[in-house]
Amino acid sequence: MSVKHLLLRYLKENMYVLIFVSLVLVIGIIFGSVMVNKLPEQHNTLLAEELNFYFEVLDETPSVDRLNILKQSFFSNGQFILIAWLAGLTVIGIPVVIVMLFTRGVILGFTVGFIFNHTSFRGLFFAITAIVPHNLVIIPAFLLVSVASISFSSVIFMKVIKNKSINIAPYFVNYGIMSIFILLGIGLASIIEAYIIPVILKWIVPLMI
Repeated sequence: MSVKHLLLRYLKENMYVLIFVSLVLVIGIIFGSVMVNKLPEQHNTLLAEELNFYFEVLDETPSVDRLNILKQSFFSNGQFILIAWLAGLTVIGIPVVIVMLFTRGVILGFTVGFIFNHTSFRGLFFAITAIVPHNLVIIPAFLLVSVASISFSSVIFMKVIKNKSINIAPYFVNYGIMSIFILLGIGLASIIEAYIIPVILKWIVPLMI
């Protein structure tokens, strides 16, 4: 059976968990975007100045350290995967993963909302071209690891708390294999962020200034 079919079957078996974590992420994104309008004027102005400075620096920088971006991206996103994976090994893993996913949603929603709020449709264009591409891989990866973590944590809960006779070995193997594929996805997203996004930025940053 192919990896695609195994993944589809896994998601079908955990459909309610997938819907739940997707809602958590969406609520986080909405909350983050709403926070933009709730910022005090002083903080708003300061962040706007930093954003403009960021665009100016990008415009003036002749080249970027792509390898460093690759490492930072993989470390940052891989850290989320690792913590979520470790959380799934405990009976308290479910709330930990929910908080982490919600926080990521807030950050993403605030970032896109703030850029759009201060640069209008130019900001929307920037978000679509510079923020969306690698997040098309990162977000599904975060959702998958959240589903896997919550599902495995539920198995731990049933075995430890409910004292049910469950052979945990096959669940653990599936959990580990799923996490490896998710890390490969994070690696792909990091490559996009390091080697494709900088090229896009060189074209669109001058339009943002």
